[in-house]
Amino acid sequence: MFYGWYITFGGALNNFLLSAISVWGFGVFIRPLRDEFGWSSAVIAAGFSIRSFQQGFLAPFVGIVIDRLGPRAMVFAGTIVLAAGFLLFAVTQSIPMYFAASLLIALGQSIGSFTAFTAVLMRWFSVKRGRAIGVLNAGNGAGYFLVPGIAFIVSAAGWRPALVVCAALILLIGLPIAFIVRDDPADLGLNVDGVASDASLGEVDGQNRDRKELTGATVAEALHMRAFYLLAFAQAIGGGAVNVWLVHAIPHLENVGFSLGAATAIGVGFAICQIAFRPLGGVLGDRIGRRRLFGVGFVFVGLGMVVFSLLTSDRLWLLPLYYATFAVGQAAWVVLQAATIADYFGPRRFATISGLANLMQMPVGVVAPIIAGWAFDRSGTYTPVFLVFAVGPLLSALCVALAPAPTRTVSLVASESAA
Repeated sequence: MFYGWYITFGGALNNFLLSAISVWGFGVFIRPLRDEFGWSSAVIAAGFSIRSFQQGFLAPFVGIVIDRLGPRAMVFAGTIVLAAGFLLFAVTQSIPMYFAASLLIALGQSIGSFTAFTAVLMRWFSVKRGRAIGVLNAGNGAGYFLVPGIAFIVSAAGWRPALVVCAALILLIGLPIAFIVRDDPADLGLNVDGVASDASLGEVDGQNRDRKELTGATVAEALHMRAFYLLAFAQAIGGGAVNVWLVHAIPHLENVGFSLGAATAIGVGFAICQIAFRPLGGVLGDRIGRRRLFGVGFVFVGLGMVVFSLLTSDRLWLLPLYYATFAVGQAAWVVLQAATIADYFGPRRFATISGLANLMQMPVGVVAPIIAGWAFDRSGTYTPVFLVFAVGPLLSALCVALAPAPTRTVSLVASESAA
């Protein structure tokens, strides 16, 4: 098997663990924090927003470091920092400590998990880029399977021991996976996509298969392209809406009549859909067009948020429709956002350009969950919140549609520079 797939499956396992603990499982800790400290939902959501702020603010700098030092070193560093962040979270006694832990967790996520593994796959795959990212992100979606386990530990032993267990798992699983990562196929004498050496001459989809130099747009070239700003804006408003769902999904389900166990069980169903649809989305993107499916994914996310806002314990018949819209759309969006950026700008400065796009996403990603928490504190319901934020992904789909189709001209400039 092509070694790039070992990196892909290792990254999927890594993201499975980290997404369960730091993304999907965040809602499990909202009620215990509120009960112990008396903090409002807005304050607790601000901890998640701080992560979005730091990840967005640091994204360009993290991208530069990944492009220069390589993803492998960053996976090692990020794993250690992330574990330290959860240990600090476990001993939190005040809001400043809680925010400091959130900053440390965000730093670990930024430098050593999702961005680093995505960047390395952009180097290992070209024609099969969509399906590789689909497998990688299936791990992210499957992370919800661990949420009931986290909820059980929180219920049985308390939220602090649960966080210590999470930190231990990050170290025990994350560090061995880091050893698998190799920064470039040429490091092992291999070619992109695993093609044979006699078929590797020349350039395919923005990457030289017969030498180690990466091709694609420079950062300055990307910043002069209209497509960059349209794609970044699409990620910003669509990602802000998804952040609201990430933080407040479990509290919303509890508020409309579901128990914590039932709410996490609904999330398990969502995870099953992600395992199926994320690899399928990557394959379909490779065949029918990654940009096209990327835009369609936003439409489904917007419709799914409308359905989710209306879901209650008395309206379980909406659950299959929620899975068919939001789960399918979120799978396509997550899988194809990185692949689409790589298609437009190439792998040469992928991490940096992607980081700049995330920087533009930061304000919306920070403010949206806080506004949602504030609105709930005032009204006692999340239903109008999800209805309002459902508009964001629909606008994102329009931005993707307005972006010109990607071309291969950006790679020619890089090839001439290398020569």
